[in-house]
Amino acid sequence: MKFALVVLAAPESSLCHFRAQQFARALPKANITLTRVFFYGEGVRGATTENGETLKGWSEIAASQGCDLVLCSASAENCGLLDPPAPFTLMGLGALMEAGHDCERVISFD
Repeated sequence: MKFALVVLAAPESSLCHFRAQQFARALPKANITLTRVFFYGEGVRGATTENGETLKGWSEIAASQGCDLVLCSASAENCGLLDPPAPFTLMGLGALMEAGHDCERVISFD
């Protein structure tokens, strides 16, 4: 089974990044593949250096599970995040639609 996650809130304003990371770490134990994490709106702030622990957590998840970490390009531009750190990439909303097509579940965290 394949899952994708959508992260919508900034790490400093809610626990959604923490909860999404905990959820992502539990997926392999249930034999579920995490294919993509899409960060939209304020959620892209999790890829900024000001949120080092959040950034580190997502990087570890991407390395251990081989999933894509995708920042919405428009949201990233609005936040001034034009050159995201690895392993994050910039893509449009089509990447979210693709994940919805390719996965059995898309779960959002706000």
